Amino acid sequence: MSDPQHEQYEGLAALYAMGALNARERTVFESHLEICRTCVDEVTALLPVSHGLAHAAPPVEPPEALRVRVLQSVTGETESPLVPNRETMDDMLTAVEEPEAPTVHVEEPARSGAGTLFWLAATLLLAAAGAIGWYVAELDRRVTDLRATVDAANALTMRANTSLAQARTQANERNVVLNILAGADVERLELDGQPIAPRARARVLWDSDRRMVFLASDVPALAAGDVYQLWFVLPDGPASAALVEPDAAGSVTTLVEVPDTIPLPVTMAVTVEPDGGMPAPTGDIYLLGQVN
Repeated sequence: MSDPQHEQYEGLAALYAMGALNARERTVFESHLEICRTCVDEVTALLPVSHGLAHAAPPVEPPEALRVRVLQSVTGETESPLVPNRETMDDMLTAVEEPEAPTVHVEEPARSGAGTLFWLAATLLLAAAGAIGWYVAELDRRVTDLRATVDAANALTMRANTSLAQARTQANERNVVLNILAGADVERLELDGQPIAPRARARVLWDSDRRMVFLASDVPALAAGDVYQLWFVLPDGPASAALVEPDAAGSVTTLVEVPDTIPLPVTMAVTVEPDGGMPAPTGDIYLLGQVN
């Protein structure tokens, strides 16, 4: 489905690229270009056409009748016909039979009307070509600036949308955590800090829908390249529950997805693993909560 706000500007890109819009129309269309990448791309595609018209207009030979009329309007004289009449033929024969003494003719200076018209037309054409060339160069610059503006606006929009999506996700997670904590059927498991992190404390809570949240405090900061990993400790071996990232204060609030194959309650532990986690524990145990 096309954008209704774009439809009203369809067809204007060609007129804009050719410089055929008046000042008001050009201002309105340029305001639209600042937010429409489609129109910017269309104007860009038409720029070679503008360049071609500005620099490669082919010369056109005027019709002979038009040339005669133009010269007549300037000089006030009519050209002699190409086919001589009978009187002219008689004069030519007489001239052959009776040669006259040579006569010196002094040519009058040519009238300047036709030359003036030619140079005036040439000057106007050069001025028009220069104006078109300037307009095309200015249009190139405007399109480049507009494309950069549109790209920057699109990047800002994408970042804003990403931030908005993250904020919505965090808000949804907070609502789930609050619902679990406020539930009447909530169960819990306390995790105690081990000798490597004696001050650390954690608690796992879940409801009858198997929604689980992991809460921790005073968790030590880790070296770069390490991450905390939460585990379900089962009789046949540990299973990864979640990767845990404490904030600057050492606090953690993380929702945990509990597979249907995991029985609750279950013993849980937190270890330090390489960034990205491991399929089985390899590092020291920082927190441990056992089911009696």
